[in-house]
Amino acid sequence: MLLQYLLENLTNVKVSGQTDKEINKIEYDSKKIDKNDIFVAINGYKEDGKKYIQEAIDKGAIAIVCQEDLEDKKEDITYIQVEDSRIALAVMAATYYGNPARKLKIIGVTGTKGKTTTAYMIRDIMLTTSKKIGMIGTICNTYGTVTEEATRTSPESLDLQALLARMVDAGMEYVVMEVSSHALELNRVYGIKFIVSVFTNLSEDHLDFHETMDNYLAAKAKLFKMSDFAIINGDDIYAPKLIKMIDTKIATYGLDNAVDLTATDVRVNPSYVEFKMYVNKILETIRINIPGRFTVYNALAAVGVCSLFGAQMDSIIAAFSALRVPGRNEVLDINKTFTVIIDYAHTPASLEAILSSAKKYTKGRIICVFGCGGNRDKEKRAMMGEIAGRLADFTVITSDNPRNEKPEDIIKDIESGMKQTRGLYKAIENRRQAIKFAMRIAWKSDVIIIAGKGHETYQEVKNNKKIHFDDREVVRKLAEEMPDKNIQ
Repeated sequence: MLLQYLLENLTNVKVSGQTDKEINKIEYDSKKIDKNDIFVAINGYKEDGKKYIQEAIDKGAIAIVCQEDLEDKKEDITYIQVEDSRIALAVMAATYYGNPARKLKIIGVTGTKGKTTTAYMIRDIMLTTSKKIGMIGTICNTYGTVTEEATRTSPESLDLQALLARMVDAGMEYVVMEVSSHALELNRVYGIKFIVSVFTNLSEDHLDFHETMDNYLAAKAKLFKMSDFAIINGDDIYAPKLIKMIDTKIATYGLDNAVDLTATDVRVNPSYVEFKMYVNKILETIRINIPGRFTVYNALAAVGVCSLFGAQMDSIIAAFSALRVPGRNEVLDINKTFTVIIDYAHTPASLEAILSSAKKYTKGRIICVFGCGGNRDKEKRAMMGEIAGRLADFTVITSDNPRNEKPEDIIKDIESGMKQTRGLYKAIENRRQAIKFAMRIAWKSDVIIIAGKGHETYQEVKNNKKIHFDDREVVRKLAEEMPDKNIQ
């Protein structure tokens, strides 16, 4: 593709050098540069891409996009100065891949909790109605018979446009996408038009990046300014403020303050939730094999979206009855008299939500196993310790993704919150041993909630190294090793 064509949709651009060059491809990672590529030096919140410009040129880049007016320019290199390199990357990527988003009906889902489950629900309902739909999210990206590993909740704009193009080539008509606050703030979804978007909720998270809750909400609000229609959780405390921030047409859902979509007769059990709701003026009973009151909220959001595309109740019931979301309040079938649930809860609000929900249906004790990630939101560790100490009958504090911190230091931070309560607990750094201990002390009717990692199949340790670790695999293996009769 000619460079001048690639630059056509950029505004406020200052070009130094020739634009009649044939560009091989676009890259923002200097390590992936090949001959005749264009390198976009994006300004990250951790590193400045400008320092990789020379490496990109050495590897064969013939054009550079940068926010700064560089002094040391080479004659055979074309330099493109832009106001925002991330926006430039998004615009050029869309042009390079033939604007695939314009060929798709895109559904966005944002919020602190519930994005993944809601996206799965929407996808499964749409598939049941024979819609050709792809999904982009935290666990994986899927379209047709293809499943691709996800490296982050919302891909960088270049990777996102490439993924959307593959979906178009595969015949997809719809895409449901988890949209993170980072993606919105860092312009990864810049220029994409969403047919409808969902706001699930907002609670304290990612404040190492956003700094304040107002900033966090403002980032989320950007999605609805890019959407034709908004479906908002009317029970969330931030809903009124969000509604005032956007001009989009709105529908609300919830159990207390909903105007448009609500549910009644909610019954939560250790392995499922059941409720009634009206769809097309017909009252139906819905059962979903994901326990918890929050599952009802996610379901209402999904029904709201899919109803816009003509989904009928039989399709909704069929999709919900077969729904499985890896690592999201996932009940493991281990043939024991106690229950083990795996969940991604890794924030104070999400841990409190799943423990509070479990208290309503658990006949025995709640045993919570969790840790906190390293190099992230240190202030939430004590908060989560206090929540576990207050709501669980017994807690096993362990390692999560320690990254470059010492696991024992993270555990001490959690303990500081735990000690504010009368909660019983034990600290076991080795996560496998922690899970084993929890299963060994479990009695009949107890519920073990293993929180923090959910679908993840690894632990992040020092120097960005990832070692294989899957909570579900560990639980199933330990269950096989345990005698048929629970050790009391």
